[in-house]
Amino acid sequence: MTQGKGFPSGKAGQAALFGLLAALSLVLGYIDRATPLTWLLGGAIPGIKLGLANTVLLYAVFLMDWKASILLMLTKVLLSGFMFGSLSAILYSFSGGALSLIVMHLVKKSPRIGALVIGVIAVVCDLVLFRAHPHPAGQVLWCMILIGVAGAAGFVLFFVIRTHPQYKVMGVSVAGAVAHNIGQVLAAALIVQTPALLYSYLPFLAGIGAAVGCLTGFVAKMVFHALKSPGF
Repeated sequence: MTQGKGFPSGKAGQAALFGLLAALSLVLGYIDRATPLTWLLGGAIPGIKLGLANTVLLYAVFLMDWKASILLMLTKVLLSGFMFGSLSAILYSFSGGALSLIVMHLVKKSPRIGALVIGVIAVVCDLVLFRAHPHPAGQVLWCMILIGVAGAAGFVLFFVIRTHPQYKVMGVSVAGAVAHNIGQVLAAALIVQTPALLYSYLPFLAGIGAAVGCLTGFVAKMVFHALKSPGF
């Protein structure tokens, strides 16, 4: 586990940190469920949440080794699923958490590339949608706007991280947030056998995930800096 001036060391300290993050994920998970964001789109897209509980994995990526972060993800998925959700919720959460964790560990090694990839993918998706709908309206227009937000966030982060490496946590945060949504929608599409979710539901979640990922990444950067974590 990576330790800084503000973090405990030793086995007891590591256990305390693990317990703290696990408890935090449960509290944030409850807040997520109590404050849905479906009103943002007039109820057209159900299940939209801030995803605050998923940000705990972001801290785990920077504060723990990969084995401890995997264990934390499994603990979060199982406890929150049994306490607040159902078997299907556990499957969706596991899919999103696993993909998010993998992507964040990879992007952590090269956060600029991760941010650039997000921007490029968003541009390609927008171009594909525009060719299919030259005069977008309604949900398609919202979809394109949200994808545009994700793309803009990716390109902005690329240049910010390039000139200010201390902002790398934001690139990791955005990549993790978008990956989590992709993992959940992929699992839902397979379980309910509805491939249409990939183009009717995912773009909305990806755009919102990118925006929330920017915010939570900035907050995480401030936290790491305040606690004098190495590299921030």
